[in-house]
Amino acid sequence: MFFRSYMRLSFVLLIFPFLVAMVLADTVFDFHEIRGRKAKVSNLSLPQVVVKGSTIEHLGTDHDGFYSITFDPVPGATGIELDWANEGGYKHWTIREIEAYAKFGTKLDIVAGKVVPGPARTSDKAFANAFDGDDETFTYTTQSGTTVAPQRTLLELGPGSNTIDRIRINDVAGNGDNGRMQKITVRITTDTDKDLATRKYFDTTNLSVQIFGEALMEGETLPMNGRSRPQSMSGYGDQWSSDTHLLWDGLIGDSMETTIMIDNSSEYNFHIQLTKARDYGQFDLYLNGKAIAKKIDLYSPSVSLADAINLSGLKMEKGQHKVSFKLVGKNIKATPYQKNRYLLGLDFIKIVNMRPPAKESKADLTDISPPQTKDHAATTESKLLVPSQLKVSLDEVLPILASRCYSCHGDNDKVKGKVDLKAVSTREGFLKDIELTQKIIDVLTFKEMPPEDEKQLTPQEHLMLSSLFRGYLDHYIKASGTLKPTVMRRMNRYEYNNSVRDLLQLNGDVYPLPEKVIRSSSYFKPSSGSFPKSIRISNRALGKNQIEQHILTGVSPFAIDLQSEHGFNNRGDELSVSPIMVEAFLKLGRSIVNAPEFDGYSNLINSIFFEPPNSELITRAQLELHLSKFIEKAFRKPIIPDVMERYVNYLDGELKNGQSFEQSMKKVITAIISSPRFFYISEQKNGKLKSQPLSAYELATRLSFFFWSSIPDDELLSVARDRSILDPKVYASQVKRLLESPKSKSIAENFARQWLRLDQLITAVPDFDRFQIYYSRIGCEQWKFGLQTMIEPLLLFESIMVEDRSIMLLVDSNYSYRTDEMQSWYNDPLPFGKRQNANRFSTNSQTFTRRTLPSRREGGVITSAATLTMTSEPLRTSPIRRGAWVATVIFNKPPPPPPDDIPEIEQDDAEIEKKGITLRQRLVAHQENESCVSCHKKIDPLGFALENFDAIGRWRDTYNSGLEIDASGEIFGERKFNDVIGLKDTLIKNPQWFMRSFIEHMLSYALGRELDINDKPSVDKILSKVMADKGKFSTVVTEITKSYPFMNKTNQSE
Repeated sequence: MFFRSYMRLSFVLLIFPFLVAMVLADTVFDFHEIRGRKAKVSNLSLPQVVVKGSTIEHLGTDHDGFYSITFDPVPGATGIELDWANEGGYKHWTIREIEAYAKFGTKLDIVAGKVVPGPARTSDKAFANAFDGDDETFTYTTQSGTTVAPQRTLLELGPGSNTIDRIRINDVAGNGDNGRMQKITVRITTDTDKDLATRKYFDTTNLSVQIFGEALMEGETLPMNGRSRPQSMSGYGDQWSSDTHLLWDGLIGDSMETTIMIDNSSEYNFHIQLTKARDYGQFDLYLNGKAIAKKIDLYSPSVSLADAINLSGLKMEKGQHKVSFKLVGKNIKATPYQKNRYLLGLDFIKIVNMRPPAKESKADLTDISPPQTKDHAATTESKLLVPSQLKVSLDEVLPILASRCYSCHGDNDKVKGKVDLKAVSTREGFLKDIELTQKIIDVLTFKEMPPEDEKQLTPQEHLMLSSLFRGYLDHYIKASGTLKPTVMRRMNRYEYNNSVRDLLQLNGDVYPLPEKVIRSSSYFKPSSGSFPKSIRISNRALGKNQIEQHILTGVSPFAIDLQSEHGFNNRGDELSVSPIMVEAFLKLGRSIVNAPEFDGYSNLINSIFFEPPNSELITRAQLELHLSKFIEKAFRKPIIPDVMERYVNYLDGELKNGQSFEQSMKKVITAIISSPRFFYISEQKNGKLKSQPLSAYELATRLSFFFWSSIPDDELLSVARDRSILDPKVYASQVKRLLESPKSKSIAENFARQWLRLDQLITAVPDFDRFQIYYSRIGCEQWKFGLQTMIEPLLLFESIMVEDRSIMLLVDSNYSYRTDEMQSWYNDPLPFGKRQNANRFSTNSQTFTRRTLPSRREGGVITSAATLTMTSEPLRTSPIRRGAWVATVIFNKPPPPPPDDIPEIEQDDAEIEKKGITLRQRLVAHQENESCVSCHKKIDPLGFALENFDAIGRWRDTYNSGLEIDASGEIFGERKFNDVIGLKDTLIKNPQWFMRSFIEHMLSYALGRELDINDKPSVDKILSKVMADKGKFSTVVTEITKSYPFMNKTNQSE
């Protein structure tokens, strides 16, 4: 296998069901290699390309693996494959967003091509004009005579991170007359010889990939009955595929129909993209006469794309199938296109062939048991996760502790860090004080002890200590087997907003939410697998002078929920309810249903829910039937007769008192959304067992609050009601559906914002006189540029999530989303030119564009201007605050709070530099106190690595005084680096550090509690899967939802 210890490159071709695919791949040591979008399918029994020598030979079967680069089909010309039948109407393929990292330059060369010539084409012109593109595309024009020798380099990747945003492979002459390209062979080389014929190539082996097919049918190309016609949408933006959709209009009761052709009998997913506008109707969607989606409301005050319709698990036989849209009604705000006629706009229908696994698991999810020590050991065999373990006794280790540790931790009553190892000198002692045992493992893992000025452990001594204490930890976990309790808690105000919005079918938020940094969400379509190149958005403060749309007036949320010190604002110990707050919920519920906009804002008002039963005398049985599904959805539990009777009595009483049915229902709704059964999230305990699987309803609730920060929708409730959610296949499909829903944006809005601590940027106040360019006077107010930079890391997070990229991009990405002003901020000496303070930069909505970054000192969340500004002091940088942020966010190793008696140093670096010393030298002198050294040894190098960025996140080569900046450092006692790029390299070469941290943060968020030692085997198991899948975002999320702590509950008290 070629250069195994250096890099891996992989290609995947996304294919139609009737085509075959070409793939080229090899193995990697360096993790930060290919970071493409992963197709959202797994465990499929599908074709695999077999590689023999240096040539792609043929297809095998039944093989799993991964995607690294995705080729998307676009109508136009042939594809590059291995001996494919090229008879379809598709004429070209587009490679989208290839990203690669290598330690040295690498080339991918086309070495051969085969065309079946037509009467007007000769074989020596096999690749003439085979590679072509538009002005946004890298263009590759080929030469004649390409069948005898390597004719050109397809990709040339220099050392470091590389991005090629779009490549169109376009056989412009490919047709029946000229002939069609039907084969291409690619080889991998590091040879830079300009004579391609003499280059040396490496064999590729051990290929392992998944391939699935999809067909994109443009709406305007489909045969439709009735009044349908193509309409150009270029005047409304660039979101529409091919800038066109199919427009149809009709009367209520009319249908638009078309037929689609399925080539293989299989199970398919449908992705349907529609348009919405003010004169669009409400539709039911039918497949072969059977309704598959109901009351799709396409009303919008402006023209835009509607939320994608995603339907999974549709079994379809080979042949023709009828798809129809029936106009069933209108939104009360909609205006007719013509008299009583309403519109439908169809952008495209995408069909994905989801062939079932070769072997189906029949296990019930309730059979899942906690990770055992044996399994735990299996996940840690890789040296990337933990060091090897030996069988060693405490007696063998005690002499090492005595000679290396006791002098600071036990001898002569000396107890540094409050750790007395002599006092815990037995196996039972270490098992009893398991927190100490875990601490010992941590300092050994990260080589924090012994101190660098003491004699260091030999490799054998280090292995012996690690093995002993890891063995103790494994034994403790196996013997304990208990989960930390998840405390019953109320919804935070973000969750309450989303839950009420979804329960009452509101067209937007209930009340203003400062927590929602990015207001716009129309661009967020995770089911598409593609994140837009340009996004027009504003954030909560950037556009605060604009009137906030789509909220209810007169409704005020309860106070903002405080984020726990190193966690999230969804933890039970932070979300209690006082008697005053119960009263506040009641007032809040009344204000929602009595808001003047409520009737026009809630789709529930126009539903059957607000229509009285169709009889002169309304019976209690009818009222119970009327309320049952609503109460089940609100309380996320099976209907309890006593509870149901209470609400039926209330509704019945209001009706008998002469209230209208609508007013009576509003009072019932108020009572429901003010009930602790609604705003409390709790799980029923069984005192007889230490822990047990979540019930079907509890599992549905945990899923929906993890993905959506909201209550389960009707489909999720349905699979909870019939307990089919406990079937692994159904459970997996629901996890996929929730992740691909636009509502999963809550993960970015709620998790990513808190994980990155971005709220700190709001309160960051760089000194106005020193950093005037950070401010812009709008009217009488000074606005901060940070309110624009805050959006950058969130858009990076969302793009990784939507395109299913590696989470390692959060450490080091070669692209980012920036406005023109932000791009100038990072790269120009005068980012706003000669503009003065007044109106220096825009504070209204801005266009954020995907940009390839010019240097690796940019990219990722660590070096974003938002992070660097919020971790600085007003007059200077703060290596300590920056290092603490990196330790907390990137490593999940938050430092303890500093002692109260430590004096502050100068807040102005100019005062420090007057003494001829740098901030680094000043801090070293300041931290001679022994109690400070151990913590600063961990965090200071992380902060000094960022010292080339000033207090507002702009690059500088030296300090203002001309003194040199020293950004070098060392992590964990042995990994040295020279600058921020070296720090990134260290993290990339050890991806398990960041991956474990990210998993721990997200698992803690998903559970609504702090993790403890008993969660470690599950984290290890998730990490093993994520590492194997190259850090894909969907793998992180999916494995969390399959983990033991997520699917189980403890019955122990807090």
